[in-house]
Amino acid sequence: MQVNDFKNIQESIKYEVLQDEKEYLNLLKVIGNNQKYDFSSQLSIYNKEPEAKACATFDMWKKYFGRVVMRGQKGIPILVGSDINKKVSYIFDISQTTSKDRNINEVSLWQFDHENHNGALKEIIRDFSFEASDSLNENLFSRGSVTNV
Repeated sequence: MQVNDFKNIQESIKYEVLQDEKEYLNLLKVIGNNQKYDFSSQLSIYNKEPEAKACATFDMWKKYFGRVVMRGQKGIPILVGSDINKKVSYIFDISQTTSKDRNINEVSLWQFDHENHNGALKEIIRDFSFEASDSLNENLFSRGSVTNV
């Protein structure tokens, strides 16, 4: 895939997602699961693997997690490199991988636990002079406002 093709597809996806509240909320789920990637990559992950839980390069899965990409899997295109030398590279979701030696090789994924993490979220909101709520949704929306400060 060429860089210009990638950028055109991203603009189309961005337009579609921002027109539909449900699609936007689904994109936020993908972003929450794959927060290390930039927005452009998040759009690509959402477009190719909307249920993605954890993405990494082929080499990262192999080297750090003892996993390999299953035969026939198509990578998720992302842009990498400096502004001058951008190129399309590919990442894969954990669902596209398997253990190298076929043994069970679980990768533990962090998940938000309402009981254990809501207090920390309230504290962050208070630190930024917002009013904390008992409602998780209200706290998350407040937290979104904090990041825009």
